[in-house]
Amino acid sequence: MSRARWLAAAAFAAALVMGCGKSPPPIVPAGGVVRLDGKPLNNVEVLFVPQIDFGPEYVARGVTDEEGRFSLRCNGQPGACACEHRVMIVEAELPKNVKGESLQAQQELAEYLQSLGGRPLPQKYASLVDSPLTVTVTAGQSEYPLDLAR
Repeated sequence: MSRARWLAAAAFAAALVMGCGKSPPPIVPAGGVVRLDGKPLNNVEVLFVPQIDFGPEYVARGVTDEEGRFSLRCNGQPGACACEHRVMIVEAELPKNVKGESLQAQQELAEYLQSLGGRPLPQKYASLVDSPLTVTVTAGQSEYPLDLAR
């Protein structure tokens, strides 16, 4: 398991340990754009981890496109819980066509990796503990720009 996937799994486990009991906050539209040193960051996974007492199904996630834009999904719905979140940014999963051992797959992998800008990602953003990014999602706001720095 890659470090980024391990850290994401740890975030889900931490959210799971927090427990249940109350009704979760509403899920409201949420998305934005991720920039690293002012440039859009493509094909990264954005995770909004609620800082409330609910399970991992309330972690909202989305993957950025070529312009760094993302739309979040939470518990099978578009959006994120209306509450405070710690934000993690990790490498998105590799496309299936670049995961083979064939020469063609290896060539496609090389082209794919060259298309990714802003790599390697600063490790602090992949850690639930170390990420400096926090966001308070509200019903009155749907865009959350995330500006990362090295």
